[in-house]
Amino acid sequence: MSEKTASAAALSRPMRLLCIGLLVLLGFSLGCSEFVVIGIEVNIADAFSVTLAQAGELISMFAITYAACTPVLAIVTGRFRRFQLLVAYAAIFCAANLVQALAPTFAVLLLSRVLIGAVSGAFLAVGVTFIPELMGPERMSMGISVVYAAFSVAMVVATSAGKMVAELFTWRSWPCCRARGPRTSRRRCASRRGSSPSRRCSRASSSSSLAWDACTCSTAT
Repeated sequence: MSEKTASAAALSRPMRLLCIGLLVLLGFSLGCSEFVVIGIEVNIADAFSVTLAQAGELISMFAITYAACTPVLAIVTGRFRRFQLLVAYAAIFCAANLVQALAPTFAVLLLSRVLIGAVSGAFLAVGVTFIPELMGPERMSMGISVVYAAFSVAMVVATSAGKMVAELFTWRSWPCCRARGPRTSRRRCASRRGSSPSRRCSRASSSSSLAWDACTCSTAT
């Protein structure tokens, strides 16, 4: 019996289940971190006064660094112990997410996304290497499948949850109406419409099917 297998066998069953649950949570967290931006892209563009194309760079730059850095880190860090790598990746991932949440400018937000993308693939890859020792060779495939299934579930959950949170708790800025919600927008537009007979208001919903009502005021030509 190898030293690694012996150390894993020394763990009690509840501890092994806890470790496996944390790996599943790891897969879900990494998936949420990657896909949540898709649902709030419009909100980010409004918050930082950038175009949707620029906000889309948060997704594309993440994907590029994820694809490029994962194999490079696997080769470069092969001589390090797995637990040390797992701790280092976890620290970088958490710190980058904190910077992302508090980013004062779009440039800082983009850099944090690049850093998250750089370590996410290697973080998950190192994590799943513990599954054979925790579950045994006969259940290794099932354990890896569950971890990556959690990553896939996050694709759906993170996008929908991001939209809901953005709808309930954040402000949105529009070209002529800054609103906390649809009712405020309609009231402001109605007041503008009353001030000039040449102005008209119409309700418009975003193309991404968000539950937002935008008040679009335009001057008749």
